[in-house]
Amino acid sequence: MKILIADSSIFILDRLENLLLETFSNAAVLRAGSYKDAMMLFKEQLPGIVLLDVSLPRSLSLLGEIKKRQSKTCVIVLSIQIDLKIHEKYSLRGADFFLDKYYEFEKIPG
Repeated sequence: MKILIADSSIFILDRLENLLLETFSNAAVLRAGSYKDAMMLFKEQLPGIVLLDVSLPRSLSLLGEIKKRQSKTCVIVLSIQIDLKIHEKYSLRGADFFLDKYYEFEKIPG
């Protein structure tokens, strides 16, 4: 299973990668800290799951591109605070799930 983490925080990238590898020892975890890197990795690797932080610049555009290229990819949107406006915008672009990084961080592997 290939999982792409798109987040501009090195700390979050490290934490999520460790959390995922603890849960899925056979997972290939891909890391991107920018839109450009995330798009490149997505095109090359075609991960089945993408963890996308809303604070990543151009994250909404990235979500749209991912769903346009591979609609079956599961995109989990991460945010410190997911409000109705964010939920609506990202849902319209095809987000599959939403998780609050502060309260639901440990739920991410599930």
